[in-house]
Amino acid sequence: MVFTGYYEHSIDDKNRLAIPAKFRSRWNDDRDGTGWVIVPGRPAGTLWLYPERHFERLVGQGDSELIPNADQLGFDQTFFPLAEHVELDKQGRILIPERMLQRSGLEREVIICGVRDHLEVRRRDDFEKTIAESWNHYSELQEKARGAYRDLRRQPGPEKGR
Repeated sequence: MVFTGYYEHSIDDKNRLAIPAKFRSRWNDDRDGTGWVIVPGRPAGTLWLYPERHFERLVGQGDSELIPNADQLGFDQTFFPLAEHVELDKQGRILIPERMLQRSGLEREVIICGVRDHLEVRRRDDFEKTIAESWNHYSELQEKARGAYRDLRRQPGPEKGR
């Protein structure tokens, strides 16, 4: 599923966040699973939401070794303990763990935006500032993205490079 668009939402006093109906209406339990995996995002101060099955596929694509290199191990030891599986309630909301809200510094007023294969939860003021700055350099962003995608296509896949 490709996620696009953005919505203004609020995190309620019980740390619940409604997932926009546009995203929920395209959900398929067989393809996507029954919940989301919420992880620290990039830049700092954001949270990313992946459909659980897509997250599992992404994790499965990474090399896992009995003795990983120090960079991989450091990332895994930080990233995976902070990742949380969350379920939608009957009203289409997820419960964001308190410690994730504290670490991210998110406030109650947020933007939920589609970013290709995941949703991103950001502070409203940060989102508006980033969009305004990015819009002024949109042509440059396109060129950089074109180069990055071209480089990715040139890299051998796991099965080709071994």
